[in-house]
Amino acid sequence: REDLEKSVDKNEMSFSGIDLAGLIRKKYGRSYDVQLIKKEFLGKQYLAMNVMWKYREQRSFPLSEEEYLLHLDDVANALKCWGAVSVIRSSLEKTKERPRIGKAVSLFIDMDESGGRANEWINR
Repeated sequence: REDLEKSVDKNEMSFSGIDLAGLIRKKYGRSYDVQLIKKEFLGKQYLAMNVMWKYREQRSFPLSEEEYLLHLDDVANALKCWGAVSVIRSSLEKTKERPRIGKAVSLFIDMDESGGRANEWINR
């Protein structure tokens, strides 16, 4: 376990829902919801973090601030387990896409060649 922790960037180990919320807010100026999904693209399985079009500042947003941050904590923990925090940080910085009604921004996480590890985490 110690070797694993040493191999992972310290920023990844301390990554939390608040950090994820900050990245999203910095990029888009709003507190968008995120969902983890499994997608097949060109015959290969991927996990993706979708930045959804609903955001916390909307009256119709279904979560309180506390529920939203707890949800983002769950997502951040999954990203840490997958070693995908740096991929998500980089993808958020680089993408020019913005969420809009009916269109999420997908940030792909390549788990492995077969998609087997993806199947361990998300069954849909």
